[in-house]
Amino acid sequence: MPLEIIFAFLLGSIPTGYLLTEFSGHGDIRKVGSGNIGATNVLRHSGKLLGLFTLLIDIGKGFLALVWLDDIRGYNSSEEIFILGSSVVLGHIFSPWLKFKGGKGVATMLGVILFTSMACFDGHPYCSSLRSHFVSNIFFITIFSWLMIIFITRYVALGSVISLTIATIYSFFYIQSAFLFFVLMTLLITYKHKDNFERIKNKTENKISF
Repeated sequence: MPLEIIFAFLLGSIPTGYLLTEFSGHGDIRKVGSGNIGATNVLRHSGKLLGLFTLLIDIGKGFLALVWLDDIRGYNSSEEIFILGSSVVLGHIFSPWLKFKGGKGVATMLGVILFTSMACFDGHPYCSSLRSHFVSNIFFITIFSWLMIIFITRYVALGSVISLTIATIYSFFYIQSAFLFFVLMTLLITYKHKDNFERIKNKTENKISF
């Protein structure tokens, strides 16, 4: 298990936004806008295509870390799966390649939620004690609420935190073994957005355009 945790952390720590903007000639994304390496800052300062790639790859990190490790070992315990989920999200937020600074964890967390949904949809052993038809909906519910809140408010930070809060509430009813995981990750991600909420309060936060 320790080796799997390290692998998940290192996969999560790959600084996607930073690498894409550097290699595409857009410079260091940490020196523009909010200074964050996530998809939103990349979108605003390096274009929609790089922003989309950053989002999809960061989601992929959370999803693939669990897929690969599950294929290798075959986890039957939801607790083990969510320990690895925590590791990949923490790797993204505290990347050792960027002096333990990184993104805010939303996209990588969505990747973990995607794995949870698909695992239960496909009848994964750890879902046997859960109402898997409800669990398999958690990604759709999270992504739908995320998109709707962003569409209505134009604030990505608001959509991110509220949608993860909804996922946490959902987990309380249908994935109780993962409830603590959702609480801790949502609290950490909310904390990482504190500057965004301060700017929203002061009406200085940039709204996303479509």
